[in-house]
Amino acid sequence: MATLNGNSPSEAPLVIVVGAGLGGLSAAVAIALTGHYRVLVLEAASRLGEIGAGIQLSSNCSKLLIRWGCAKYLEPNVVAPHRGRVCRWQDGEILTERIMNPAAEEKFGAPYWHIHRADLHQGLLDRARQLGVELRTSTPVAKVRTGDDETSPGVILESGETLECRFVVGADGIHSKIRTTLFPGFEKPRPTGDLAYRFRVATADMLDDEILKPLAETPDTHSWWGPGKHIVGYMLRGKQMYNVITLFPDDGSLGDATRGTGTSDHLKEIYDGWCPKVTRLIEKAQESQLIKWKLMDLPPLEKWNVGRCVLLGDACHPMLPYLAQGSCSAMEDAAFLAECLKHLPDQLEIAADIYSRYRKPRATKIQMFSRDQRARNHLPDGPEQRERDAVLKNPDQQTRAHVWTWDAADGSPAGDWVTGLHGYDAEHEAVKAIRSEGLALSKI
Repeated sequence: MATLNGNSPSEAPLVIVVGAGLGGLSAAVAIALTGHYRVLVLEAASRLGEIGAGIQLSSNCSKLLIRWGCAKYLEPNVVAPHRGRVCRWQDGEILTERIMNPAAEEKFGAPYWHIHRADLHQGLLDRARQLGVELRTSTPVAKVRTGDDETSPGVILESGETLECRFVVGADGIHSKIRTTLFPGFEKPRPTGDLAYRFRVATADMLDDEILKPLAETPDTHSWWGPGKHIVGYMLRGKQMYNVITLFPDDGSLGDATRGTGTSDHLKEIYDGWCPKVTRLIEKAQESQLIKWKLMDLPPLEKWNVGRCVLLGDACHPMLPYLAQGSCSAMEDAAFLAECLKHLPDQLEIAADIYSRYRKPRATKIQMFSRDQRARNHLPDGPEQRERDAVLKNPDQQTRAHVWTWDAADGSPAGDWVTGLHGYDAEHEAVKAIRSEGLALSKI
Protein backbone atom coordinates (compact mmCIF):
# COMPACT_ATOMS: atom_id res chain seq x y z
CA MET A 1 0.00 0.00 0.00
CA ALA A 2 1.92 3.03 -1.24
CA THR A 3 -0.40 5.85 -0.23
CA LEU A 4 -3.41 6.54 1.95
CA ASN A 5 -5.48 9.33 0.42
CA GLY A 6 -2.32 11.06 -0.72
CA ASN A 7 -0.36 10.46 2.49
CA SER A 8 2.47 7.99 2.87
CA PRO A 9 1.56 5.14 5.25
CA SER A 10 3.88 6.58 7.92
CA GLU A 11 1.99 9.91 7.82
CA ALA A 12 -1.55 8.49 7.98
CA PRO A 13 -3.31 8.51 11.36
CA LEU A 14 -2.96 5.26 13.27
CA VAL A 15 -5.82 3.13 14.58
CA ILE A 16 -4.88 0.45 17.11
CA VAL A 17 -7.08 -2.64 17.31
CA VAL A 18 -6.60 -4.72 20.45
CA GLY A 19 -7.34 -8.37 19.73
CA ALA A 20 -6.78 -10.43 16.59
CA GLY A 21 -9.87 -12.63 16.73
CA LEU A 22 -12.67 -12.52 14.19
CA GLY A 23 -14.00 -9.18 15.43
CA GLY A 24 -10.58 -7.54 15.62
CA LEU A 25 -9.51 -8.66 12.16
CA SER A 26 -12.88 -7.60 10.72
CA ALA A 27 -12.35 -4.15 12.20
CA ALA A 28 -8.80 -4.04 10.85
CA VAL A 29 -9.93 -4.94 7.32
CA ALA A 30 -12.91 -2.56 7.31
CA ILE A 31 -10.92 0.38 8.70
CA ALA A 32 -8.00 -0.21 6.35
CA LEU A 33 -10.41 -0.18 3.40
CA THR A 34 -11.54 3.37 4.27
CA GLY A 35 -8.21 4.65 2.96
CA HIS A 36 -7.87 7.10 5.85
CA TYR A 37 -5.84 5.13 8.39
CA ARG A 38 -2.93 2.88 9.13
CA VAL A 39 -4.05 -0.05 11.25
CA LEU A 40 -2.03 -1.88 13.91
CA VAL A 41 -3.48 -5.03 15.51
CA LEU A 42 -2.10 -6.09 18.90
CA GLU A 43 -2.61 -9.67 20.06
CA ALA A 44 -1.61 -11.04 23.46
CA ALA A 45 -1.21 -14.63 22.25
CA SER A 46 2.06 -15.75 20.74
CA ARG A 47 0.37 -17.29 17.70
CA LEU A 48 -2.55 -16.13 15.58
CA GLY A 49 -5.39 -18.57 15.16
CA GLU A 50 -9.01 -19.29 15.97
CA ILE A 51 -10.20 -22.14 18.15
CA GLY A 52 -13.56 -23.82 17.89
CA ALA A 53 -15.23 -25.33 14.88
CA GLY A 54 -18.12 -24.23 12.66
CA ILE A 55 -19.76 -20.85 12.35
CA GLN A 56 -22.92 -19.75 10.55
CA LEU A 57 -22.72 -16.55 8.50
CA SER A 58 -26.11 -15.13 7.56
CA SER A 59 -26.60 -12.60 4.77
CA ASN A 60 -26.04 -9.56 7.00
CA CYS A 61 -22.49 -10.83 7.49
CA SER A 62 -21.62 -12.52 4.18
CA LYS A 63 -22.47 -9.31 2.28
CA LEU A 64 -19.80 -7.48 4.28
CA LEU A 65 -17.17 -10.15 3.70
CA ILE A 66 -17.89 -10.04 -0.03
CA ARG A 67 -17.62 -6.22 -0.11
CA TRP A 68 -14.38 -6.36 1.85
CA GLY A 69 -12.81 -8.57 -0.81
CA CYS A 70 -12.61 -11.64 1.41
CA ALA A 71 -14.72 -13.97 -0.73
CA LYS A 72 -11.80 -15.26 -2.79
CA TYR A 73 -10.11 -16.41 0.41
CA LEU A 74 -13.24 -18.00 1.86
CA GLU A 75 -15.23 -19.53 -1.01
CA PRO A 76 -13.11 -22.69 -1.37
CA ASN A 77 -14.10 -23.63 2.18
CA VAL A 78 -17.65 -22.32 2.58
CA VAL A 79 -20.78 -24.46 2.35
CA ALA A 80 -24.08 -22.88 1.28
CA PRO A 81 -26.79 -24.88 3.10
CA HIS A 82 -30.01 -25.69 1.26
CA ARG A 83 -32.40 -25.85 4.20
CA GLY A 84 -32.57 -25.35 7.93
CA ARG A 85 -34.54 -27.97 9.85
CA VAL A 86 -35.73 -28.17 13.45
CA CYS A 87 -36.38 -31.72 14.65
CA ARG A 88 -37.89 -33.33 17.73
CA TRP A 89 -35.30 -34.78 20.09
CA GLN A 90 -36.89 -38.18 20.65
CA ASP A 91 -37.71 -39.41 17.16
CA GLY A 92 -36.22 -36.85 14.76
CA GLU A 93 -39.62 -35.68 13.50
CA ILE A 94 -39.13 -32.56 11.35
CA LEU A 95 -41.03 -29.78 13.08
CA THR A 96 -40.21 -27.09 10.54
CA GLU A 97 -37.83 -26.28 7.73
CA ARG A 98 -36.97 -23.18 5.74
CA ILE A 99 -35.08 -22.68 2.51
CA MET A 100 -31.71 -21.04 3.18
CA ASN A 101 -30.06 -20.91 -0.26
CA PRO A 102 -30.70 -19.60 -2.86
CA ALA A 103 -33.50 -17.80 -0.99
CA ALA A 104 -31.06 -15.83 1.18
CA GLU A 105 -29.30 -14.28 -1.81
CA GLU A 106 -32.56 -13.63 -3.63
CA LYS A 107 -34.15 -11.88 -0.65
CA PHE A 108 -31.23 -10.29 1.18
CA GLY A 109 -28.62 -9.86 -1.55
CA ALA A 110 -26.03 -12.26 -0.14
CA PRO A 111 -25.79 -16.00 0.60
CA TYR A 112 -26.02 -17.88 3.88
CA TRP A 113 -22.70 -19.61 4.55
CA HIS A 114 -21.24 -22.21 6.87
CA ILE A 115 -17.50 -22.08 7.45
CA HIS A 116 -14.90 -23.34 9.88
CA ARG A 117 -13.83 -20.60 12.27
CA ALA A 118 -10.17 -21.22 11.45
CA ASP A 119 -10.87 -20.79 7.72
CA LEU A 120 -12.74 -17.53 8.32
CA HIS A 121 -9.97 -16.27 10.56
CA GLN A 122 -7.30 -17.12 8.00
CA GLY A 123 -9.27 -15.42 5.22
CA LEU A 124 -9.60 -12.22 7.24
CA LEU A 125 -5.93 -12.41 8.19
CA ASP A 126 -4.86 -12.81 4.56
CA ARG A 127 -7.01 -9.86 3.50
CA ALA A 128 -5.72 -7.71 6.37
CA ARG A 129 -2.12 -8.40 5.39
CA GLN A 130 -2.89 -7.66 1.75
CA LEU A 131 -4.25 -4.27 2.85
CA GLY A 132 -1.06 -3.45 4.75
CA VAL A 133 -2.40 -4.00 8.27
CA GLU A 134 0.44 -4.52 10.77
CA LEU A 135 0.03 -7.32 13.32
CA ARG A 136 2.03 -7.84 16.49
CA THR A 137 1.66 -11.00 18.54
CA SER A 138 2.89 -11.59 22.10
CA THR A 139 1.89 -8.00 22.84
CA PRO A 140 -0.53 -7.93 25.78
CA VAL A 141 -2.13 -4.58 26.57
CA ALA A 142 -2.36 -3.47 30.19
CA LYS A 143 -4.29 -0.20 29.89
CA VAL A 144 -5.84 2.11 27.34
CA ARG A 145 -5.68 5.89 27.04
CA THR A 146 -8.93 7.21 25.65
CA GLY A 147 -7.85 10.71 24.61
CA ASP A 148 -10.71 12.35 26.52
CA ASP A 149 -8.27 14.32 28.67
CA GLU A 150 -5.02 16.14 27.86
CA THR A 151 -3.27 13.00 26.62
CA SER A 152 -3.52 11.47 23.18
CA PRO A 153 -5.24 8.10 22.72
CA GLY A 154 -3.10 5.01 22.91
CA VAL A 155 -2.34 1.83 24.80
CA ILE A 156 0.11 0.95 27.52
CA LEU A 157 1.56 -2.51 27.04
CA GLU A 158 2.34 -4.90 29.88
CA SER A 159 5.99 -4.35 28.97
CA GLY A 160 5.55 -0.69 29.96
CA GLU A 161 5.80 0.62 26.40
CA THR A 162 3.23 3.24 25.37
CA LEU A 163 1.89 3.31 21.83
CA GLU A 164 0.12 6.51 20.81
CA CYS A 165 -2.49 6.61 18.07
CA ARG A 166 -5.54 8.48 16.84
CA PHE A 167 -8.16 5.89 17.85
CA VAL A 168 -8.39 2.60 19.80
CA VAL A 169 -10.70 -0.37 19.16
CA GLY A 170 -11.09 -2.89 21.97
CA ALA A 171 -11.86 -6.24 20.35
CA ASP A 172 -10.27 -8.45 22.98
CA GLY A 173 -13.20 -10.72 23.79
CA ILE A 174 -15.48 -11.39 26.71
CA HIS A 175 -12.59 -11.12 29.20
CA SER A 176 -11.60 -7.77 27.69
CA LYS A 177 -8.93 -5.78 29.46
CA ILE A 178 -9.98 -2.72 27.47
CA ARG A 179 -13.51 -2.98 28.90
CA THR A 180 -12.08 -3.33 32.40
CA THR A 181 -9.99 -0.17 32.04
CA LEU A 182 -12.86 1.82 30.50
CA PHE A 183 -15.49 0.62 32.98
CA PRO A 184 -13.62 -0.69 36.03
CA GLY A 185 -16.76 -1.17 38.13
CA PHE A 186 -18.55 -3.31 35.57
CA GLU A 187 -19.19 -6.91 36.53
CA LYS A 188 -17.09 -9.82 35.31
CA PRO A 189 -18.38 -12.45 32.86
CA ARG A 190 -20.80 -14.88 34.48
CA PRO A 191 -21.77 -18.48 33.64
CA THR A 192 -25.05 -18.92 31.77
CA GLY A 193 -25.80 -22.33 33.26
CA ASP A 194 -24.99 -24.20 30.04
CA LEU A 195 -22.02 -26.14 28.74
CA ALA A 196 -21.24 -27.04 25.12
CA TYR A 197 -19.38 -29.82 23.37
CA ARG A 198 -18.04 -29.36 19.84
CA PHE A 199 -16.77 -32.12 17.59
CA ARG A 200 -16.51 -33.00 13.91
CA VAL A 201 -17.17 -36.12 11.85
CA ALA A 202 -15.81 -36.82 8.36
CA THR A 203 -18.76 -36.95 5.95
CA ALA A 204 -17.09 -39.91 4.22
CA ASP A 205 -17.59 -41.89 7.42
CA MET A 206 -21.25 -40.86 7.51
CA LEU A 207 -21.96 -41.95 3.93
CA ASP A 208 -21.20 -45.55 4.90
CA ASP A 209 -23.80 -45.40 7.68
CA GLU A 210 -27.44 -45.82 6.64
CA ILE A 211 -28.68 -43.74 9.57
CA LEU A 212 -26.31 -40.83 9.00
CA LYS A 213 -26.14 -40.99 5.21
CA PRO A 214 -29.03 -38.51 4.68
CA LEU A 215 -27.16 -35.91 6.77
CA ALA A 216 -24.05 -36.28 4.61
CA GLU A 217 -25.75 -36.20 1.21
CA THR A 218 -27.29 -32.72 1.31
CA PRO A 219 -25.85 -29.61 3.02
CA ASP A 220 -28.79 -28.91 5.32
CA THR A 221 -28.65 -27.60 8.87
CA HIS A 222 -30.31 -29.84 11.46
CA SER A 223 -31.24 -28.79 15.00
CA TRP A 224 -32.72 -31.26 17.47
CA TRP A 225 -34.57 -29.55 20.34
CA GLY A 226 -35.26 -31.36 23.58
CA PRO A 227 -35.83 -30.91 27.31
CA GLY A 228 -33.05 -28.74 28.72
CA LYS A 229 -30.69 -29.20 25.79
CA HIS A 230 -30.28 -29.24 22.01
CA ILE A 231 -27.81 -30.24 19.31
CA VAL A 232 -26.97 -28.69 15.91
CA GLY A 233 -25.18 -30.19 12.91
CA TYR A 234 -24.07 -28.92 9.48
CA MET A 235 -21.33 -29.38 6.86
CA LEU A 236 -18.03 -27.52 6.59
CA ARG A 237 -14.92 -27.42 4.38
CA GLY A 238 -16.39 -28.17 1.01
CA LYS A 239 -18.83 -30.70 2.51
CA GLN A 240 -15.94 -32.87 3.74
CA MET A 241 -16.67 -32.34 7.43
CA TYR A 242 -19.81 -32.46 9.57
CA ASN A 243 -19.75 -30.03 12.47
CA VAL A 244 -21.67 -30.82 15.66
CA ILE A 245 -22.44 -28.51 18.59
CA THR A 246 -24.24 -29.77 21.68
CA LEU A 247 -25.58 -27.50 24.42
CA PHE A 248 -26.75 -28.82 27.77
CA PRO A 249 -27.03 -27.83 31.44
CA ASP A 250 -23.83 -27.09 33.33
CA ASP A 251 -23.22 -30.11 35.55
CA GLY A 252 -20.24 -28.59 37.35
CA SER A 253 -17.77 -30.89 35.58
CA LEU A 254 -15.56 -27.95 34.53
CA GLY A 255 -15.37 -26.45 38.00
CA ASP A 256 -14.13 -22.86 37.78
CA ALA A 257 -12.54 -23.40 34.37
CA THR A 258 -14.26 -22.19 31.20
CA ARG A 259 -12.81 -24.83 28.89
CA GLY A 260 -11.59 -28.40 29.19
CA THR A 261 -11.45 -31.80 27.57
CA GLY A 262 -14.44 -34.09 27.60
CA THR A 263 -15.20 -37.77 27.28
CA SER A 264 -17.35 -39.79 24.89
CA ASP A 265 -19.06 -41.51 27.80
CA HIS A 266 -20.11 -38.17 29.26
CA LEU A 267 -21.57 -37.02 25.94
CA LYS A 268 -23.38 -40.32 25.40
CA GLU A 269 -24.89 -40.11 28.87
CA ILE A 270 -26.19 -36.58 28.27
CA TYR A 271 -28.02 -37.54 25.06
CA ASP A 272 -29.11 -41.02 26.06
CA GLY A 273 -32.54 -41.81 24.58
CA TRP A 274 -32.34 -39.22 21.79
CA CYS A 275 -33.16 -40.08 18.17
CA PRO A 276 -30.89 -42.50 16.26
CA LYS A 277 -29.20 -39.77 14.17
CA VAL A 278 -28.10 -37.92 17.29
CA THR A 279 -26.86 -41.00 19.14
CA ARG A 280 -25.04 -42.28 16.06
CA LEU A 281 -23.30 -38.92 15.54
CA ILE A 282 -22.15 -39.00 19.14
CA GLU A 283 -20.85 -42.55 18.72
CA LYS A 284 -18.61 -41.27 15.92
CA ALA A 285 -17.13 -38.44 17.99
CA GLN A 286 -13.40 -38.87 18.49
CA GLU A 287 -12.51 -38.36 22.13
CA SER A 288 -9.33 -36.47 21.20
CA GLN A 289 -11.54 -33.80 19.58
CA LEU A 290 -14.01 -33.35 22.39
CA ILE A 291 -13.69 -29.88 23.82
CA LYS A 292 -16.08 -28.77 26.53
CA TRP A 293 -16.96 -25.09 26.94
CA LYS A 294 -18.69 -23.13 29.66
CA LEU A 295 -20.96 -20.54 28.07
CA MET A 296 -20.38 -17.12 29.60
CA ASP A 297 -22.38 -13.90 29.37
CA LEU A 298 -22.43 -10.24 30.35
CA PRO A 299 -25.32 -7.86 30.97
CA PRO A 300 -25.57 -5.00 28.47
CA LEU A 301 -23.21 -2.08 28.96
CA GLU A 302 -24.66 1.43 29.13
CA LYS A 303 -22.32 2.55 26.35
CA TRP A 304 -19.41 1.20 24.32
CA ASN A 305 -17.25 4.30 24.04
CA VAL A 306 -15.09 6.65 26.07
CA GLY A 307 -13.31 9.44 24.23
CA ARG A 308 -11.63 7.99 21.17
CA CYS A 309 -11.84 4.40 22.29
CA VAL A 310 -14.64 1.93 21.56
CA LEU A 311 -15.48 -1.68 22.30
CA LEU A 312 -16.54 -4.20 19.69
CA GLY A 313 -18.00 -7.71 19.56
CA ASP A 314 -17.73 -9.95 22.62
CA ALA A 315 -15.93 -7.20 24.53
CA CYS A 316 -19.23 -5.32 24.82
CA HIS A 317 -22.06 -7.68 23.75
CA PRO A 318 -21.23 -11.40 23.95
CA MET A 319 -23.84 -13.44 22.07
CA LEU A 320 -25.05 -16.79 23.28
CA PRO A 321 -25.06 -19.35 20.43
CA TYR A 322 -28.83 -19.82 20.22
CA LEU A 323 -29.29 -17.41 17.29
CA ALA A 324 -25.92 -17.96 15.54
CA GLN A 325 -25.21 -14.21 15.45
CA GLY A 326 -22.13 -13.72 17.62
CA SER A 327 -19.49 -13.25 14.94
CA CYS A 328 -22.04 -11.73 12.55
CA SER A 329 -22.81 -9.01 15.08
CA ALA A 330 -19.10 -8.32 15.64
CA MET A 331 -18.65 -7.89 11.89
CA GLU A 332 -21.62 -5.54 11.80
CA ASP A 333 -19.88 -3.52 14.53
CA ALA A 334 -16.70 -3.41 12.46
CA ALA A 335 -18.47 -2.27 9.31
CA PHE A 336 -20.54 0.39 11.08
CA LEU A 337 -17.54 1.73 12.98
CA ALA A 338 -15.38 1.87 9.85
CA GLU A 339 -18.01 3.94 8.05
CA CYS A 340 -18.15 6.37 10.98
CA LEU A 341 -14.36 6.72 10.98
CA LYS A 342 -14.33 7.08 7.20
CA HIS A 343 -16.87 9.90 7.08
CA LEU A 344 -15.89 11.73 10.27
CA PRO A 345 -12.07 11.61 10.24
CA ASP A 346 -11.79 14.97 11.99
CA GLN A 347 -14.53 14.25 14.55
CA LEU A 348 -13.47 10.92 15.98
CA GLU A 349 -15.11 11.32 19.39
CA ILE A 350 -18.38 12.04 17.62
CA ALA A 351 -17.78 9.01 15.37
CA ALA A 352 -17.29 6.85 18.46
CA ASP A 353 -20.43 8.21 20.07
CA ILE A 354 -22.57 7.63 16.97
CA TYR A 355 -21.24 4.09 16.67
CA SER A 356 -22.11 3.33 20.29
CA ARG A 357 -25.56 4.96 20.30
CA TYR A 358 -26.75 3.46 17.03
CA ARG A 359 -25.20 -0.01 17.22
CA LYS A 360 -25.95 -0.77 20.86
CA PRO A 361 -29.79 -1.07 20.63
CA ARG A 362 -29.64 -3.65 17.84
CA ALA A 363 -26.87 -5.70 19.43
CA THR A 364 -28.58 -5.62 22.82
CA LYS A 365 -31.87 -6.77 21.30
CA ILE A 366 -30.19 -9.72 19.59
CA GLN A 367 -28.36 -10.49 22.83
CA MET A 368 -31.61 -10.55 24.79
CA PHE A 369 -33.48 -12.58 22.18
CA SER A 370 -30.69 -15.14 22.09
CA ARG A 371 -31.26 -15.70 25.79
CA ASP A 372 -34.99 -16.08 25.17
CA GLN A 373 -34.34 -18.53 22.35
CA ARG A 374 -32.52 -20.79 24.78
CA ALA A 375 -35.75 -21.28 26.72
CA ARG A 376 -37.73 -22.02 23.53
CA ASN A 377 -35.18 -24.58 22.35
CA HIS A 378 -35.09 -26.35 25.69
CA LEU A 379 -38.75 -26.57 26.70
CA PRO A 380 -39.55 -29.71 28.71
CA ASP A 381 -42.07 -32.03 27.11
CA GLY A 382 -45.54 -30.82 27.99
CA PRO A 383 -48.22 -28.30 27.02
CA GLU A 384 -45.82 -25.45 26.13
CA GLN A 385 -43.67 -27.75 24.03
CA ARG A 386 -46.68 -29.13 22.17
CA GLU A 387 -47.96 -25.64 21.46
CA ARG A 388 -44.52 -24.58 20.20
CA ASP A 389 -44.27 -27.64 17.95
CA ALA A 390 -47.76 -27.11 16.56
CA VAL A 391 -46.83 -23.58 15.57
CA LEU A 392 -43.60 -24.76 13.97
CA LYS A 393 -45.40 -27.44 11.95
CA ASN A 394 -48.13 -25.12 10.64
CA PRO A 395 -46.94 -23.24 7.51
CA ASP A 396 -49.61 -20.58 8.05
CA GLN A 397 -48.12 -19.76 11.45
CA GLN A 398 -44.44 -19.96 10.53
CA THR A 399 -43.96 -16.28 11.34
CA ARG A 400 -44.90 -17.09 14.93
CA ALA A 401 -41.85 -19.34 15.20
CA HIS A 402 -40.00 -16.13 16.05
CA VAL A 403 -42.61 -13.96 17.69
CA TRP A 404 -40.23 -11.02 18.01
CA THR A 405 -40.26 -8.06 15.66
CA TRP A 406 -38.07 -5.05 15.02
CA ASP A 407 -39.51 -1.78 16.20
CA ALA A 408 -40.68 0.81 13.72
CA ALA A 409 -37.97 3.40 13.03
CA ASP A 410 -37.27 6.29 10.66
CA GLY A 411 -40.79 6.17 9.30
CA SER A 412 -40.56 2.46 8.48
CA PRO A 413 -43.07 0.01 9.97
CA ALA A 414 -42.12 -2.70 12.43
CA GLY A 415 -40.46 -5.60 10.62
CA ASP A 416 -40.42 -9.35 11.00
CA TRP A 417 -37.52 -10.86 12.88
CA VAL A 418 -35.71 -12.75 10.10
CA THR A 419 -35.87 -9.88 7.60
CA GLY A 420 -34.62 -7.43 10.20
CA LEU A 421 -31.81 -9.77 11.22
CA HIS A 422 -30.54 -11.00 7.85
CA GLY A 423 -31.47 -7.98 5.73
CA TYR A 424 -29.55 -5.46 7.85
CA ASP A 425 -26.75 -3.57 6.12
CA ALA A 426 -24.33 -2.15 8.68
CA GLU A 427 -22.54 0.17 6.27
CA HIS A 428 -25.74 1.69 4.93
CA GLU A 429 -27.10 2.09 8.46
CA ALA A 430 -23.96 3.94 9.52
CA VAL A 431 -24.36 6.44 6.70
CA LYS A 432 -28.02 6.93 7.66
CA ALA A 433 -27.01 7.50 11.28
CA ILE A 434 -24.43 10.14 10.37
CA ARG A 435 -26.93 11.96 8.19
CA SER A 436 -29.62 11.77 10.87
CA GLU A 437 -27.21 13.60 13.18
CA GLY A 438 -27.05 16.46 10.66
CA LEU A 439 -23.41 15.76 9.83
CA ALA A 440 -21.82 15.90 6.39
CA LEU A 441 -20.22 12.84 4.86
CA SER A 442 -16.56 12.95 3.97
CA LYS A 443 -15.98 13.42 0.24
CA ILE A 444 -12.60 11.68 0.32
